[in-house]
Amino acid sequence: MADSLNQGDPPAGVFNSIAEWEQTWGHGAGQYSGGRVIPFEFGGTAEFTAPYTLETHLHPVLTPYCLQPFGGYLAVIPGGRLWGRSGAVLSAEGRLIFELSQEYGAEEGRMLMAEEHPVFRQWNQPQLLEMDGILAVLTFCGSYNYFHWLYDVLPRYAMLQAAGIPYSRLVMNPNPYGAFAEQALAMLGIPEASVIRAGPDLYIRSECLLVPSLMMNSHYPPWTTLALRQLLLPHRQAALHTPGRIFISRRQALTRRIVNEEAVLRCLQPHGFVPVCLEDFTLAEQIQLFAAADIIAGPHGAGLANLAFCRPGTRVIEIFHAGHVVPTYWMISNHNALKYYMLYAEGSPGSAVNLAGLEDIVVDIERLLSTLKLAEQG
Repeated sequence: MADSLNQGDPPAGVFNSIAEWEQTWGHGAGQYSGGRVIPFEFGGTAEFTAPYTLETHLHPVLTPYCLQPFGGYLAVIPGGRLWGRSGAVLSAEGRLIFELSQEYGAEEGRMLMAEEHPVFRQWNQPQLLEMDGILAVLTFCGSYNYFHWLYDVLPRYAMLQAAGIPYSRLVMNPNPYGAFAEQALAMLGIPEASVIRAGPDLYIRSECLLVPSLMMNSHYPPWTTLALRQLLLPHRQAALHTPGRIFISRRQALTRRIVNEEAVLRCLQPHGFVPVCLEDFTLAEQIQLFAAADIIAGPHGAGLANLAFCRPGTRVIEIFHAGHVVPTYWMISNHNALKYYMLYAEGSPGSAVNLAGLEDIVVDIERLLSTLKLAEQG
């Protein structure tokens, strides 16, 4: 293949959106042809209703609204390239396609701007590997996290299935922090030998890349939860004995733990709650735990992504740090017609962490019991 860049040259600019790439396709693409963007419909309007709560101040991110899902597509990128640990997507001529390559900056504590992308700041002159065939790309910077694995990777696999475009191999990120990714691939019948893992030395140019749009750019439409249910619910461990009321403990986590968890459990156990640490369960068992539960309570955390597998009407009580309110699991509860309740907790006094999203919390027992009473009446 002819190459407009020397193999060690860094990327030559940015396409901020797939629309920018599509508009310029054919101008300077050289021998490559067949590039296109295939729209993907996520369904009807999503409606989000207010949480049930005793709190007098409802955080703005939990305000009711309606949204028509938008922005879904599959990009067919002849001669496309993939680079680095997160699997950044580059065009045939070597320009970063930022919309498909968004990156979180740990030092900045936020998603990075296009000009801050590691492909410009950490270019390591990797050896370019040429590959024939179509590579389907499911890379995402946060896929090591359980929520992001479920909601930013697997629905995009469902998009590939729905599109029916044949591909030779999948490209995904490695997952060193848990077995859930490997377990999900086994459920879906995806052999590890068919997966290319991104890494710091990755630099591939494929005959063609097939890249589904990022779910976060479409604000996680209800279709994402439906897709997860269709993919994974049939594989739940239905024989597992499961309690009707579960409390999700974060005592094995490094952050956002409940300091007075023993007192919380003492007040909840007479009401039939059983504490569980989701780290102790396989993916199939986690799916069953949530699918069988009547009431689920716990602090904000990635394990609540399993709300995707609950039955409609299941009651959910989410406990937030008052300074760190994120609508993710309220959103999933709305997708699934769950009855969602919430309450605030306070940061732990004397904590060495000064970031609300990581700080341990102290739960007001009386307010928790009052919220539970409200849920039981509902």
